[in-house]
Amino acid sequence: MMKVFWCILFLTGWATSRSTMVGATANKSNDNDQKVNDNDMDLSAPWFGAKPPQKEYPLHRRGWQECLRCGGAERLGAIVNVGDVRQLDHEGAQELLDAVRAHGMIVIQGQNLTRGEQVEFTSKLGQVIVLPSSFEGQDPEPFHPAIQRITNFWADGTWKGPSAKLGAYWHQDGQFWERPKHNVLSILHAQATPPSGGETGFADLRAARATLSKPLLERAEKTSIKVSVRDIGDFKKGTEEDLAAFPDAQHPILDHHTLDGGPQLYVGSPHMAVSGLETPEAGRALLDMLLMHATSPSYTYFHAWDVGDVIIWDNTQTLHHSMPYNNDGTARRELYRTQSRVVIPESKNEEL
Repeated sequence: MMKVFWCILFLTGWATSRSTMVGATANKSNDNDQKVNDNDMDLSAPWFGAKPPQKEYPLHRRGWQECLRCGGAERLGAIVNVGDVRQLDHEGAQELLDAVRAHGMIVIQGQNLTRGEQVEFTSKLGQVIVLPSSFEGQDPEPFHPAIQRITNFWADGTWKGPSAKLGAYWHQDGQFWERPKHNVLSILHAQATPPSGGETGFADLRAARATLSKPLLERAEKTSIKVSVRDIGDFKKGTEEDLAAFPDAQHPILDHHTLDGGPQLYVGSPHMAVSGLETPEAGRALLDMLLMHATSPSYTYFHAWDVGDVIIWDNTQTLHHSMPYNNDGTARRELYRTQSRVVIPESKNEEL
């Protein structure tokens, strides 16, 4: 009887122990679900985890012999032809949204929009965003608060001077919005361009994430950027009332695209603080390395402007940077920016 008792006890204990181990394994598996999903995705070029677009598009490229600053990005800068965007219908808007999701940044050529027409076009892509006027470089567009003037001349026609510039560093628009409000598209329309220079650079954060080394992936795994609207250089003239309306935001550095789930980096800008590491200095060092990686030639595209261009980019998966030009007051660089918030399907909202 004693032998039977100890045998039953042993078997019961083994079963309990095994159950505990299986449970622990299951929990570990749940913790790593996202990692497994990332590993199961096709992160190869040119899509780097993005779901391919429904249509194929040529890329806007000048050729290596015609530019000193080209970049070698493999999916940024698709040329999408939907005709006159003033006549854009629902089907055309859906095509643009699918293309910018897949390519990160797209180009629509040959447009000539008034400020009101640009705002109307923007409304077809999502909810139009209006930022406080004090965030707009103290140069509001008369009668159109949704417009930001990216130009070296004031609205009254006078030259701003040689030091006038906005966005002359790598950054994401909308990083100061809390999630999921940070899902912001930017729309930029050229009405006048300098004879040379003045490109807008873009960096592919999906490609940067897909090619990040294992040691850096492990280092960044539990980190986040902490964003205060007060730390954004272009908003330094913001009023206290306007600044106070925006609570601090936080975003995981190893992020996933809201619409297709593809992995991407989310680094904000060089002004961000990083949490999740031993010290703030360690976080700063990691952010610097990630920005250097993401903005290397393999992942960048520099858009050379033509009058009439409209470009649209998805801020969650790209960085951008305005590039220098000879701003001596003889040539105008006249761009107008609007923004829309991506409409997230209800099923995605529940996940968020």
